[in-house]
Amino acid sequence: MQVNDEFILDIKRLGINGEGIGFYKRMAVFVKNAIPGEGVNVRVTDVKNNMAFAEIIEYKHVSEDRKPGVNPDDFIGLQCAHIKYEAMLKYKREALIEALTKYSGLNPRSFQINNTVPSPKVDGYRNRSLLPVKFGKDMHMHVCMMKPNSNIMVEVEDNIDQDPLINKLNKLILKETEDLRVKAYNEKYNDGLLKYISIRVNEAKEAMVTFIVKENDPVFTELAKRVIKLEGVKSIYLNFAPDQQPGQIFGDKTVLLEGKPYITIQLDKLKYQVYPKTFFQLNTLQAKNMFDLIKKACKLSFKERVLDAYCGVGAISLYLAHNSKEVVGIEYNQDSVDAAKENAKLNKISNATFYQGDAGELMLKKIREGETFDIIVVDPPRQGLDDKFISAILESNVKRVVYGSCNPQTLAKNLKRLSEKYNVKSITPLDMFPNTPLVESVTLLELKK
Repeated sequence: MQVNDEFILDIKRLGINGEGIGFYKRMAVFVKNAIPGEGVNVRVTDVKNNMAFAEIIEYKHVSEDRKPGVNPDDFIGLQCAHIKYEAMLKYKREALIEALTKYSGLNPRSFQINNTVPSPKVDGYRNRSLLPVKFGKDMHMHVCMMKPNSNIMVEVEDNIDQDPLINKLNKLILKETEDLRVKAYNEKYNDGLLKYISIRVNEAKEAMVTFIVKENDPVFTELAKRVIKLEGVKSIYLNFAPDQQPGQIFGDKTVLLEGKPYITIQLDKLKYQVYPKTFFQLNTLQAKNMFDLIKKACKLSFKERVLDAYCGVGAISLYLAHNSKEVVGIEYNQDSVDAAKENAKLNKISNATFYQGDAGELMLKKIREGETFDIIVVDPPRQGLDDKFISAILESNVKRVVYGSCNPQTLAKNLKRLSEKYNVKSITPLDMFPNTPLVESVTLLELKK
């Protein structure tokens, strides 16, 4: 197979990045914007590592799962905006099963895999934006998103996945920056001041705005005085990021310019104080569904001692505390640990304790000092659990492990090791990010007898 080869391809399944996958002479061909069940005439654009990548020339057969008239290229970052929602829920479950089959060494038929839990909101579900700023050819300021697989910034006016208040505030704030002649940062020439605008909102439509800048300037004091008057804005911060490393956005120093130091996100009866760099699930309503699944899997009876690793600001820890004897949270980021302690006080919860440290090292230390736990709950970042933490789980012989995952591939690889001592009882996928191929899940594991 060579670049520019053309042939007809039947699309069999959806890839992890939302592309359609078909097979031509036993070679996997990844086709952007194609959907399973479609027949397409394609042209090869790249061949590498026994895989080919192709573009659609013509549709021979269009899937019933395709939304008519929707082009996903019109929505940066929403690779599956062209797929009907019910179908996307099915594809996300299939993606989870595919990862388990390929990486876990387990038979997915040997345990329960539930249907994907739909998001309460399909559009406008994201409670936070963090977007770079640039001065456009139209002589106006714009927030942007990175075009996939490139470093090209594409101007965006409205993101259908973001809370409408975020889209509105971005436009109003950019008008103020233009009026004050704030210069957008240009990385190529190391010129300008304003790098990113971050906006976080809660269900009460209160907003926290953070300007991420190259260096301080009196203009930001005046900008903050204007922005605090905009609809919903309760808090304005300035973050200094003079020398960012690859993949880094925020700098180390953050100062409050106007308003209160935090906004509060509420889940059920619990309140969580969040700050500019605080991690919290971006889909608030679906986060509650996920936490409910975790609580149900824990099977709490007010007697259990629970370890919550990668606990962040204590979101899950505090959600479980009322039904537990004690919850111990471990988190590497000190700011998050401080926020978790504040959130425990805010909710008058006295049976949750939080520690800063490496989850694997600290858990192993506690176990070897004689501490015991009835349940371990984990909700790690996309890279999954590290070897140290998995080894600590296996040494602990804890009876039940509940694993919240945002990456089916790393989940499957972790389950391969955990299955040495644990049986997978059930997995429930959730759609935390509609219009994307991303899928989260909650897995229940129990110690083998």
